[in-house]
Amino acid sequence: MGEPTETDLLEAIKDSLQREGTLGRVNGEIRAAVMSVLNRNFENSEPPKVPEETKLINELLREYLAWNGYLYTEQILVAESGQKNEKIGRDVLTTKFGVMDDAKTAKIPLLYYIVAAFQNAGEE
Repeated sequence: MGEPTETDLLEAIKDSLQREGTLGRVNGEIRAAVMSVLNRNFENSEPPKVPEETKLINELLREYLAWNGYLYTEQILVAESGQKNEKIGRDVLTTKFGVMDDAKTAKIPLLYYIVAAFQNAGEE
């Protein structure tokens, strides 16, 4: 067997970075930075109005992404949606969706709870 080539070494490094999660994290940071640069061009202009339903859906997604550790994906969603730090509280979300939150359900994202409720309704 011959000596490893430069390509072999690069592939081994890439595989190692992927297994450790470093490559995904760096890619997410780069995407978020690119979105930040692109959004700077629009900061001085009036952002488009986001319908209330879209804000609620985005918040369900944000909570789900954060809970699952997809923090960079959440950052990109926030940047692309233009909602910035307009985070809607869980209490508001539960009221809007008519969900009764208790100690058990408060531990999981509302999106899981809503999906489970629809699955259970379909079984009945």
